[in-house]
Amino acid sequence: MKNLTISWKFTIINIAVTILVLVFGYLILNKYKNDLTSEVYKKVTTSLNSLSDLKIEAKLDVGISNAISIANDSSIKESLATNNREQAIKTLAQLSSKMKESTPFQNIQIHLHTKDNKSFLRSWKPADFGDDLSSFRASVVKVNSQKKAINGFEIGNDGLSIRSVVPIFDEQNNHVGSMEFMQGLNSVAKSFHEENKSFLLLMDASLATSKIKDENKLDRYVISQKFINEDFLADTKKINFNKLLQDKYLITEKYFYTYSEVKDFSGKNIGISLIAEPISDVTNEIEQASKIIFVALFILVASLLITMFISLLNMRNGIIKPIYNLKKSIDEVEVNSGGQNKRIKVLSNDEIGDVVTSFNKYLDSIEIGLQKDNLVIQEAKDIIEKVNAGLFNDKIKLKANSNSVNSLIIEINSMIDRMGNNLLIVSEALVALSNAKFDYEAPKIDNITGLIASLLNGILVTQSTINEIMCLIDKSSVELTSSSKELAQASSNLSNSSNIQAASLEETAAAIEEISATITRSTENAINMSKYAQNVIKSTKIGKDLAYKTSTSMDEINNQVNLINEAISVIDNIAFQTNILSLNAAVEAATAGEAGKGFAVVAAEVRNLASRSAEAAKEIKDLVEHATKKANEGKEITSNMIEGFNELNENIDITIKLIEDVSNASKEQQLAMSQISSTVNSLDQATQKNASLASTINEMASKTLELADELNEAINQTSFDKSAIKRICDTGMIVEINRLKSDHINFKNKNFAQCKMGHSFTVTNSKECNLGKWLNAHENHEFAKTQEWEDLKIAHDNVHSFVQKTIDLYSENSSNDKILELSNSIEANTTKVFKSLDCIREINCNKEK
Repeated sequence: MKNLTISWKFTIINIAVTILVLVFGYLILNKYKNDLTSEVYKKVTTSLNSLSDLKIEAKLDVGISNAISIANDSSIKESLATNNREQAIKTLAQLSSKMKESTPFQNIQIHLHTKDNKSFLRSWKPADFGDDLSSFRASVVKVNSQKKAINGFEIGNDGLSIRSVVPIFDEQNNHVGSMEFMQGLNSVAKSFHEENKSFLLLMDASLATSKIKDENKLDRYVISQKFINEDFLADTKKINFNKLLQDKYLITEKYFYTYSEVKDFSGKNIGISLIAEPISDVTNEIEQASKIIFVALFILVASLLITMFISLLNMRNGIIKPIYNLKKSIDEVEVNSGGQNKRIKVLSNDEIGDVVTSFNKYLDSIEIGLQKDNLVIQEAKDIIEKVNAGLFNDKIKLKANSNSVNSLIIEINSMIDRMGNNLLIVSEALVALSNAKFDYEAPKIDNITGLIASLLNGILVTQSTINEIMCLIDKSSVELTSSSKELAQASSNLSNSSNIQAASLEETAAAIEEISATITRSTENAINMSKYAQNVIKSTKIGKDLAYKTSTSMDEINNQVNLINEAISVIDNIAFQTNILSLNAAVEAATAGEAGKGFAVVAAEVRNLASRSAEAAKEIKDLVEHATKKANEGKEITSNMIEGFNELNENIDITIKLIEDVSNASKEQQLAMSQISSTVNSLDQATQKNASLASTINEMASKTLELADELNEAINQTSFDKSAIKRICDTGMIVEINRLKSDHINFKNKNFAQCKMGHSFTVTNSKECNLGKWLNAHENHEFAKTQEWEDLKIAHDNVHSFVQKTIDLYSENSSNDKILELSNSIEANTTKVFKSLDCIREINCNKEK
């Protein structure tokens, strides 16, 4: 074909096209014939099935209408309610007579049942009743149980028939039983026969409830009607029912067969209705269509041959010859142009002349187009220079002559728009971050990958880090504020308590000074008592010598004893006050805590001395009372004076010893009180220091509270994602997890930067990167047993795998569609990795709680 002339090429192609058209025409027409045949078959199938369904529906409608009408007869209701079969027989006989006179039903079959599913009356066999129908009459059981009518096909002992079963209620609306109106399809078969068609109702032989006669069998089915076209039945016995059921229709020499399924009231297939139409009625339309197709095919062949001959002749005279002339002129232009864009001379006004004129205009348009393209290219350079400088507010406005250049301009302008919008979104996100709007949600950018996607992911990671740190700061600020308030309150209470304690210690010191003074006076009194005792001794000696002075001496003794008694009372009061002060000192020592332990020991000793003083004073008092008694007796019994003086001497000796004990105890009390005073002074100094320190702590707590308030105010001036608090329980993970996120952004960027045609390399394995090592290190952790952990590992493996595949696609110089599809998958899985990491941290925090 390469070396043939246009004439021969056109001739060969024309002949080939003609042959192909003929072949395709034949095939198409033949297919049309086959389609028409199939369409006719479908049409006939649909028509026969619709006719069958229509007639059967009519029978069903008549059946349910008659059943409802008969069931509403008052005599029927009464006979069932009262179990009066005679009345029912009589009523059904009257109904049958009336239906014979006024309806096509000449031999109706009506069956009455009791509400417990037993036969009450068969109109065609009145003597056959009382049998239980529950085991084989499902429709009767269902109507009596649900009290709703059923209308459809059902199998009985007499075969397949239409049974319209309705419940019967008495005048008080009590359910008393049910009734069925039974119909065969002989009338349907007769109506088909009258229309020159055939119909057979066939029951599935496997469902028969009684023995089947051989003459009623038809393959796997049983004939369930009395009226039969014998010619049709003879042809039906020859057909393949399996093929009929599979293809939905079947054709024999005499009939076109189809069928429709027969189902009972529960939807179970119980047989088929077989419908047929004489094949001659079906094939007439097909034969007429075939004649038209063959005529059309003959006309097509003749038309193609005539058209081919005329076109070949016209091509030779009207096309080939002028083309030769045009070629000659073009050759002359090429030879004479000298390499310049010289135009071809127009030699004729026909189509060839128009071609020459168009060719000259084409040369002109090329020259103009080149000029327009150069202007557009220059403008594109200026715009790209601005874009490189970061200015995205200008676009290429000129139109080029070339569609390819215009397409490139559209792509460049689209790139400028999209890049500008993307960078504007990034800029707005960064401005929001600079304005402390850390919860700012940047608009989503569809189908974005590469560095822009990395930049947005970097901003998201930064936001995540800041939000988590802000949540941590906010949580710490709340706790700091609460602690500061508690500290301020506690320090204030401590300061107040310290001041109160200092005041109490001052009062205690004053009380101790008073006790010391009292003990000093007690000591002096004890010394005086000792002197008085010595005087008593002298008096007793003089009394011995001077008996006559006994009475006077006894009076003096009484006076001295009274003085002693008063001194003893003073000592007893001192001991009582000392004991009370020691108890107060013990209470204050207990309040002072660790610092008051030594003071508590001293207080206990003072309390012991006070007790001993009280006991000694009591003993002295007893002795004085005894001495007084003896002195009185001495007055009365002078004869026993000597003996009394001796006892008095002994008592005075004891008294002197007791006075000495009191004096010694007073000295010990004085020494103890000095120690207590020293200890109290030391406690007073320590308490003063504690009060000063408590005041300092109170001031520091107030400043801490002010700092916490300032921190809260600073936090309140920001906005951040409060939901990040769910994952900040482990502060070590905040920076660690976000660093792992950033590692994957860098991983993609570094590998994408090396992608180019013919350059293939292997990326880091998902087990060897930092995140892979982190995953391996935490495999036994509680949160590693979750579905989120499995999703994280799958998404992480996908990121590494897809990056490797992208590198391979670049190396193989694959199409942009494949690269972009894979890179978008990388971004989607990177997002899954980030979200899964956050979910795992939330799970970790929940489990720690």
